[in-house]
Amino acid sequence: MGKLVIRTLSFFTKEINEVRRQPRLVLSLLLGPFLILMLFGVGYRGGQPTMRAALVLPPGQEEALDPAYIRQLTGANFQLVSLDSDREQALARLEAGLVDVVQVFPADIEERVLRGEQAAVEFTYNEINPFNEQWIQYLAYAEVAEINRQILVRNAGALQGEAQAIGDQMAKVRAQLDALDAGLGGTDPTQLQESVRRLRQLSGALAVSALILRPGEGQVDGEEVRRDLLALQDDLDALDQAIGSGDLERQRERIRQTRDRIARLEGVAATLGALPPAVIVSPLLESYQNLNGAAYDPMVYYAPSVLAMLVQHIAVTLGSLSLVRERLLGATEIFQVAPLQLWNVIVGKYLGYTTFIALITAALAGLMVPLGVPVLGSAWAFAGLVLLLTLASLGVGFLISAVSRSESQAVQLSMLVLLLSIFFSGFFLPLQNFWEPVRVLGYGLPLTHGSQGLLDLMLRSRPPAAFTWAGLGIIAGVTFAGALVFEGRQFYRG
Repeated sequence: MGKLVIRTLSFFTKEINEVRRQPRLVLSLLLGPFLILMLFGVGYRGGQPTMRAALVLPPGQEEALDPAYIRQLTGANFQLVSLDSDREQALARLEAGLVDVVQVFPADIEERVLRGEQAAVEFTYNEINPFNEQWIQYLAYAEVAEINRQILVRNAGALQGEAQAIGDQMAKVRAQLDALDAGLGGTDPTQLQESVRRLRQLSGALAVSALILRPGEGQVDGEEVRRDLLALQDDLDALDQAIGSGDLERQRERIRQTRDRIARLEGVAATLGALPPAVIVSPLLESYQNLNGAAYDPMVYYAPSVLAMLVQHIAVTLGSLSLVRERLLGATEIFQVAPLQLWNVIVGKYLGYTTFIALITAALAGLMVPLGVPVLGSAWAFAGLVLLLTLASLGVGFLISAVSRSESQAVQLSMLVLLLSIFFSGFFLPLQNFWEPVRVLGYGLPLTHGSQGLLDLMLRSRPPAAFTWAGLGIIAGVTFAGALVFEGRQFYRG
């Protein structure tokens, strides 16, 4: 047993000494990742691309669209370059690359609305970047939605003015009906009939206004208001006919019902007139609460993933060159005649490289502290996760080394792993956005599990999920077995 341990540790010592004898390699592996992380933090600006826009507002639309407001709203979403009425000139700017979007408002907004059609705001752009196209479409949607809201606010204000006029007419009719019910002789039937007909005409507008009232809005029940308005229409029709036939005395009870109904609806008109137009059009307002307090700075947020990527890349690079180099130097033939097993060689290399990567990771984690990157979770969990990530990544590297025939082939395969990790590990794009078979490829990469685990551990102060531990463990076990199998075909040959 002691001999097996000595043989394994001899390769551990060998790998440590080889690395120690290459100070430039040590310096590049230590400072290189830190410089990458620092450049990422200093250089990353985040945010979405700024889109330059040319705005075309046809003449004669000042009544439907306020140019000053349209300019302000467009400037909030785009970088406004020009505002004029020449569509062709704006498109020429787009062709010349002076703007990114040309926004053209239709010249017949009111006419189309009266025909029951929606008037389209035209956004023209020349993009090959799908993400920029999605961003332009989102900004366009947000801008048009806000313009529609402002038009509704303005119309609601006009509607409130009509509600005030209706309320005044109701008060006039109610006063006349009060005098009539009390038997006073001051009520002129002709004036009463004219007032009733006027109220009959205006009450239709109040019916439309009541549609925007919700139950409980200012103590007004919209359904009850609609029922009262329909009943008021019948009451006014009956009163009109009774006045015309001179038969008001027989309508005494209806007069009282109509008076009471008008008194209730006066309160509705007053409530509608007192509401702010913005509240009528947009009763809901967004409110934000981040249980984390605030989102992290982009540099801090990406730091755990960058650390995981660097650990994986260093481990894969060291592992991928290890076995193939010894085959090319002829060291494998010496190992074949020595009292060694292949697992002694590989486990010793695991120990040596793991120790070396652990030192680099500790140095990187220490350098992250001045940059404001926290480690909120358990230090033991952090060490265990980095250890498992290192073993899984070394396994990938040893597997590459076992199947490679030259160092250049091993380097190319390790770079291929790096590219796969950047695109399919969730480093930049969420893994959920990919087709399910592609996700399987992503879950086969150590970086996928390592970055998610470090995010949870360092920034969310919670232990990595069981799936993270299991994923790294499976990758480490499978790649270790694969390296033994493929390298064993050459190690035990002959």
